Amino acid sequence: MLKRTISGAIITAVMLIAVIFSYVPFVFNGFMGLITAVGMYEMLKAGGVAKHKALTICSVLFAGGFVFCSAFDGFRPWLTAATILLIFAAFTYYLKNYGKISLGDLIFALAMTLIVAYFFSTLVLVREGIQGLWHLILIFVLSWIPDTGAYLCGSAFGKHKLAPVISPKKTVEGAVGGLIICVGLTFLYAWLVGSYAEGVSVNYWAVALYAVPGTLISILGDLTASLVKRHYGIKDYGTLIPGHGGIMDRFDSIWFVAPFVWTVTGFVPVFF
Repeated sequence: MLKRTISGAIITAVMLIAVIFSYVPFVFNGFMGLITAVGMYEMLKAGGVAKHKALTICSVLFAGGFVFCSAFDGFRPWLTAATILLIFAAFTYYLKNYGKISLGDLIFALAMTLIVAYFFSTLVLVREGIQGLWHLILIFVLSWIPDTGAYLCGSAFGKHKLAPVISPKKTVEGAVGGLIICVGLTFLYAWLVGSYAEGVSVNYWAVALYAVPGTLISILGDLTASLVKRHYGIKDYGTLIPGHGGIMDRFDSIWFVAPFVWTVTGFVPVFF
């Protein structure tokens, strides 16, 4: 528990530094590109695909590069071309190595590469949008608070299993407690930003629109990541973060919450 707490504090501090310096695109985009590349490798390793080195290198470089470049307008047309090229390259690799790699492994690698790249790229897109800094922090609030709240409430009151086959420790009581805590802290966060951030206004009606579905999506992302691990018979995606596992273990909710926030901010931003 102590190891988990210390490593959690360290990764939070690192993310805080990255967010603080996110006004420098190359710094934040580079950091998120690196995070994505590591997470991509962890996902391929979990699925048993990392042994195909050429495919793994292409997937990791594509995912990390996609996230790094996605916030720069001049690169966006090239990202579409790179995506098409990746698909062509993947099936060319399959044809060349037919019998050595299964179609299932190829589809898994290709699908995960596109999902991880596109979903994580929304983090840098949110940062470039309306009041991007505050919406970026909102993503982490909606991603990490439900998990912490669910753990605390589940430990104290948990009796009914939420998804016993996928994640035996998660309970219905924990999920409900995480939802309530996250909604409350999301409103508190919005109020603090509106009260103390210069030139920022808050749409409090929109806060609930983000907080309730955002918490549910966070839980969905967590369970989805657990489902992949359960399917492949592994406990963690990696060992990079002691007590937590790998990047994908710590960012399992973020890869679902980030595209949700990016989509909704295009219609109803919380901060403006």
